[in-house]
Amino acid sequence: MRIIKILLFLFSVSVFAQQTPISASAVKDFRENVERQADEIQTMSGDFLQVKYMRMMQAEAVSSGKLYFKSPDILKWEYYKPYNYKILFKDAQLHINDEGEKSVTNLGANKLFEKLFSLISGSMNGKLLADTKNFDFTYVRVNNDKMVVLIPRDPSLRQMFAQIVLIFNSKNLVNSVKLVEDSGDFTEIYFKNVQINKPIDPSIFED
Repeated sequence: MRIIKILLFLFSVSVFAQQTPISASAVKDFRENVERQADEIQTMSGDFLQVKYMRMMQAEAVSSGKLYFKSPDILKWEYYKPYNYKILFKDAQLHINDEGEKSVTNLGANKLFEKLFSLISGSMNGKLLADTKNFDFTYVRVNNDKMVVLIPRDPSLRQMFAQIVLIFNSKNLVNSVKLVEDSGDFTEIYFKNVQINKPIDPSIFED
């Protein structure tokens, strides 16, 4: 179960921020723009800062690293601080490198990991907004950004997350992801220095 905890850790918005409703027509335009941009993304790379909030902890758990994505289905999260940990989704397999200790899981044989891959990659590029089968959506404007709250319909995802919050900037790119658990604990991930459709060295995606 440790790997599931790590994947859950992979996933900003102040609850006190000014929120205003978005009209149905504006939501439609927004979703179309996000989906069109997502279809145009061939590669994505950047830095991330991840903060885990737990009621039982006196301090936040903070980690950071780099992320890489190559369309259609290669994704890598590389943690540098506070430990060295690499997660690679490639060729329908999940590769883990825990400070030199490696393992491989077949995604086809584990539907939960497969769903987590879709959740993580879809949160990064915005394609998650098209998954109306597995999520209910609420759209609001927060200052100059748009906030999308997703409530899982899928029972296996619902056991892990009460809701998922995506924040999109004025360019309709994801700035942050927030994963809220039933317990009230949550993880926030902030993306920065994101580069779209820039060459990525193939060696990055080696296990």
